[in-house]
Amino acid sequence: METYGEKLEAAINKQIVVELAERDMTQKALAEAIGIERATLNRYLSAGKSSMPMPVLFRVAEVFGISPRVLLERAEARIAHTEARTA
Repeated sequence: METYGEKLEAAINKQIVVELAERDMTQKALAEAIGIERATLNRYLSAGKSSMPMPVLFRVAEVFGISPRVLLERAEARIAHTEARTA
């Protein structure tokens, strides 16, 4: 059974992918904007590969023009929606 932390991490990763799509932005462009390698970003966004450090998450939110809080709230809403669907 997944912990809430694992669910949140997966939801954040999915939300980042959604934010990228909404902005028509590639992982490569985001990686360049936050100063990391594209392969590193891909590892962060791939479930179970590597956890994204908080400073990186903060830079991602900044590039998207939203606060980290908004990014986390959107991820939490994604969890709530998924759990409501499966209940």
